[in-house]
Amino acid sequence: MHKVTTPVAEFNGCIAGVWFVDGEATTDSEGAVAYFRRHGYTVTPLDDEPADGDPPGDPDTTSPDGPQATKPAGRPRSKE
Repeated sequence: MHKVTTPVAEFNGCIAGVWFVDGEATTDSEGAVAYFRRHGYTVTPLDDEPADGDPPGDPDTTSPDGPQATKPAGRPRSKE
């Protein structure tokens, strides 16, 4: 999640699918975050700590080194 601040402090409206109130909004859209950074908005990452009662992560996909990427199986080559 990221906090985004517009260059115009009083702005109220929607930009890149994100609604701003008094020049501030939050979003988890990486595409919107990239847009805002390119256009001079202030983008601040927020801590993504789990809420009370939420598990810290799936133990099958999280390791001390971070999430493990999985690669889909390849397709067989054609016989042409």
